[in-house]
Amino acid sequence: MTGPMDASPVAHDGVSMLHAARAADPDRFFCALFLPAAARAAAMALIAFNHECVRAVATPASWAVAGPMAGLIRLQWWRDVVESGNAQRHETARALLGLLARGRVRRDTVEAIITAREDELDGLPDREHWQAAMLAGAGGLQVAMAMEAGIDDGPALERVRLYGGVYGVGALVRYLPAVLAAGRCPLPDDMLAGANLTREGLRTGQAAPGQIAALRGELRQQGQAWLAQARAGGRLPRPALAASLPAVLGLRDMKARATPAASPPPARGVGDRLAVMAAMVRGRI
Repeated sequence: MTGPMDASPVAHDGVSMLHAARAADPDRFFCALFLPAAARAAAMALIAFNHECVRAVATPASWAVAGPMAGLIRLQWWRDVVESGNAQRHETARALLGLLARGRVRRDTVEAIITAREDELDGLPDREHWQAAMLAGAGGLQVAMAMEAGIDDGPALERVRLYGGVYGVGALVRYLPAVLAAGRCPLPDDMLAGANLTREGLRTGQAAPGQIAALRGELRQQGQAWLAQARAGGRLPRPALAASLPAVLGLRDMKARATPAASPPPARGVGDRLAVMAAMVRGRI
């Protein structure tokens, strides 16, 4: 009598996480469908968790009074969940703790995703700190998916991390005006200075088209560098390749003609989906 009752919350969480992942992050949701079947539900929970962390860094209207405190409090809540094992009736937290309890996804990888967003709120002083945050956040999310898919080889996981960074950079290239307009500033101070911008200036003003173009150029250079490193070493095991597929979209975003700052980027289309599928078929990105 207890079996079906015990299973129902799990099934409910799986459906809930699927819908949450598809709504929050359609790029990673689509790519996660190519993971081994046993890892897909876990990937949806990880996508939903990452989305919660990203939401925490959006600047509140009261930034001038509270600063980063509101976002840091939300991120501390997630850190407390991981440390205490108490999901506090939150479906995404419950699903995340279930993954950690199974032991494939390491706790330090999950905590590093939280730390990356905390560092963004605190301010990234230079490219070294920014690179570390990108590879821990966007990269760490894909590493967690690869772990759940059974990959435990260190060099393979580091290449997955780099591919995750490629996607993160490509997403910034694609959405940079909207990201900055939302109050986020996931860029290092020295990169901003190179475009004659400051973190505080972005909170009260707006970047000019030429400044956006300069930042996008810097991002593309970093993405290409990480791509070259990730491609070294031959073919990845297929589960690791599947965990790296968002990089295909990131690469397309880096190559695409940049849209004007005031215009939203075009919606994903058939070409994007075919590119992801082709990468999986040929076995490389």
